[in-house]
Amino acid sequence: MAITFLRLQEYLDKIARKANLDANNSLHGLFWQTTFEKFAAGDVPNKRCGGAPVPIIDKIDPTKSAFYQILQQGWCAMPQMPKTGPFVSDSNYSITLADGTVVTGQQILSDIHAWLAAGSPENG
Repeated sequence: MAITFLRLQEYLDKIARKANLDANNSLHGLFWQTTFEKFAAGDVPNKRCGGAPVPIIDKIDPTKSAFYQILQQGWCAMPQMPKTGPFVSDSNYSITLADGTVVTGQQILSDIHAWLAAGSPENG
């Protein structure tokens, strides 16, 4: 079963809190802190690729969604996020969820990929 949208938000919140820079001060802000509907249909604020807005969820191939790609590596001439690390792709990366569960960076990436591949279901 895929993760829920709430779990995705928790992952992104924890990644942002662990980052060396404050995501609130970035041009895109905490774009995931919105309703599921707005997240699924929206664009990443203040980000463009090739002159076009960047959809949060890629409608053609969700597993190629920019927010997922940029957590793994740079994307469209933008650096890997969070901009100055630590990076989810680092071998020793982990976060601790509100329920005490420790999740590795690799598991985060795997869960996000599975969620996107499953059609980004709100309730998993």
